[in-house]
Amino acid sequence: MDDLKTTRLAQALGIPFDTKQVSNSWLPSAAHRHFTNIRSIFSASPPDTLHYLKNTPSDSLPRIAIAASDETLPALLEIKQRSQDQAVAVYLGLPNTKLTNIDALVLSKLDQMRLRHLGPARANLENSISTMLPLSGATIHSQQEAAQSGCDRMIAVCIGSGLEPAGYQILSDDIDMLTDGLFQVAGSNQVKILLSCKMHRGIKSMIESRLIRKLQNTYTDSNGISHNPVNLEVIDYSQSGQPSPEAILKLASHAVVTADDIPSVSLAASLGLPVYISGEERTTRILRNYYRVLDTNNIVRRFYPKGSRYSYMLLADIEGEIDEFSAIRDHEPWARYNAQQDLENVAAFIHERYRLLNA
Repeated sequence: MDDLKTTRLAQALGIPFDTKQVSNSWLPSAAHRHFTNIRSIFSASPPDTLHYLKNTPSDSLPRIAIAASDETLPALLEIKQRSQDQAVAVYLGLPNTKLTNIDALVLSKLDQMRLRHLGPARANLENSISTMLPLSGATIHSQQEAAQSGCDRMIAVCIGSGLEPAGYQILSDDIDMLTDGLFQVAGSNQVKILLSCKMHRGIKSMIESRLIRKLQNTYTDSNGISHNPVNLEVIDYSQSGQPSPEAILKLASHAVVTADDIPSVSLAASLGLPVYISGEERTTRILRNYYRVLDTNNIVRRFYPKGSRYSYMLLADIEGEIDEFSAIRDHEPWARYNAQQDLENVAAFIHERYRLLNA
């Protein structure tokens, strides 16, 4: 997903760009910024090539450099240093370095809430721009193939690493609730489960035994009703050669996302899908407040399917058609999240930062 959002942002800037591969290292990413400074002190003249980027001569530095992960942050800081601060360093998210080391920070509402928790001044930085959702790079496609072709629906289920420090950790009971809910909505529809490449092996083992194997067999739910096996496909991103999440979600009619997987929430909403959050009721602190904001803005709904163990919460006075994926109350219409506008606003901000820093 990092490649998608950095590439689409580069395209939105409207200038020629190139993608670079970072050099592999056994050191933790947080240590590299210190080595960059030490190397500049003890080297009489800088080497001809960049240390953190493969096959990149030091005399061809970019005007603008974009990074979006801990792994690419050292390369971003090296470009900024080697250009003597002439290159504009852009980072998507909260970097593991001083915020003033970055020329243009692209923060989500959740990032801002994290900063505000540390102090009000942290949330109003002149070198930052914010968007409601993290920048995903995806935008609404011209037609929803699965939803408009008249064939069976495809439900995409995105499961994150299992932990979101802002306020959620997936537990076995969450997986059982997800299993129960998917049997209620799957029917004859295909279900594709997308497993994060950052998932801990203990959580993956729990998902395989408590979710995947149950979906592949006859199941009796919490109400004593028997369900046939689900038409299931599992995409594990810890293995190479998998289709991109964007390609899968473009074909989906609905997205069910675990509460820890914020990037998939952003990607699905940016593609115009109805997004349902599994485990939202157990989020705490900052993350709980963030989901409350998304829910209020009609970007997400809680995954409370009709017939699941949450059926007791179903209000008797619901008017109109019940959302079978979130059947506990009346919902306002879905908002159409304008990810394209986010890209354009961020690109304009970066151009302005470049103008100010090189005036």
